[in-house]
Amino acid sequence: MSQPTNPAIFLNTCPALPAHHHENDNMMGARSDGEAMTLFLNKSGARSEETLRRYEREITRLTAFLYIELRVGYKDVRLKHLQAYVNFIQNLPQRWLMPGVLPGQPDRIMFKSHIKSGKSTDQVIDVLSSFFSFLEKNRYTSGNPAASLIRSGEKVARGSTVIRYFYDNEWQFIKECLASLPMSTERERLESARTRLILSLSYGLALRESELTGHTCSDIHPDNDRGFYLSILGKGRKRRQVPINEALQQQIIEYRYMNGFSGLHGDNFPLAPKTRKNNGLIASLSARGLRYWWQSFMDDCQRKASPDIRGRLQGLPFHTLRHTALTHLSRKMDIEDLAIFAGHDSINTTSQYYHAEASRLKKMAADHHI
Repeated sequence: MSQPTNPAIFLNTCPALPAHHHENDNMMGARSDGEAMTLFLNKSGARSEETLRRYEREITRLTAFLYIELRVGYKDVRLKHLQAYVNFIQNLPQRWLMPGVLPGQPDRIMFKSHIKSGKSTDQVIDVLSSFFSFLEKNRYTSGNPAASLIRSGEKVARGSTVIRYFYDNEWQFIKECLASLPMSTERERLESARTRLILSLSYGLALRESELTGHTCSDIHPDNDRGFYLSILGKGRKRRQVPINEALQQQIIEYRYMNGFSGLHGDNFPLAPKTRKNNGLIASLSARGLRYWWQSFMDDCQRKASPDIRGRLQGLPFHTLRHTALTHLSRKMDIEDLAIFAGHDSINTTSQYYHAEASRLKKMAADHHI
């Protein structure tokens, strides 16, 4: 797992803040904002590499804003400061879109673009709320100033979230693109097999990005019924066991064989392998590498797509595979079983995938009128 940026790199080089006398009586033992930030990121990093990356980015941005623009530290932050920050990220000054803002990291660009209002801003607010909740819980601050920030995106109303998944005709087209990948050379055959493996595992087991890149064949275990399952350490450090059907088992075995390995499990062969070997070993794609690979595959699909679906395919993230898988499984599984398969804490989350039920209700109510 990658390490977060050391906050001292820029906290120690930012303009000095006005002196404040705070007793070091917090539960963390943190003597500075830099130590408090590091402790929070260490805790966040235990969830997943992707969570660590996102939290480090958002807290670094916030801290730079507080120190450089407002000249306040964490203990002096109030709701008005965070409201100013929300307005700031939606209306960024030009210099914050260019390198050179962050002392100690002159090449780092803090923002690539303005943060859109709605869901994008809400995601930032969620990180701020988690951060200041952590500081409050450990008595580094007296209160959570982010608790009263107003969210304006999808999370305002339960059930309004739009699940992005492939419609049936789009999913059929994706499978056709997979089947038509070139296989004239040995390199093309290996890449075609790798693409099929990654897509099959992601869809077949409804895996998140971090779950696919963070596991290997050492996480595959035999069950007590002559089958196999993948032991997944998922979101929130929760573990679940997902059965691997025979078709998927065979696909893993065949790809391993193409790369000089035998059997199904028992070693660190990655579920999301890179193309090239390093010292004879096959490494796993990072989450960023997986997204880059996905974009290349989707770009190829878009070039082949008819105009009526090309626009829909544009911009769909890798997570669309998981959404599609859960949507399809909802046609076969009860909601409680699907929640276990997906690793959801609440069936309220799982209920979003029951599009088939919505379609059925639509047909039943078609003639219901005065």
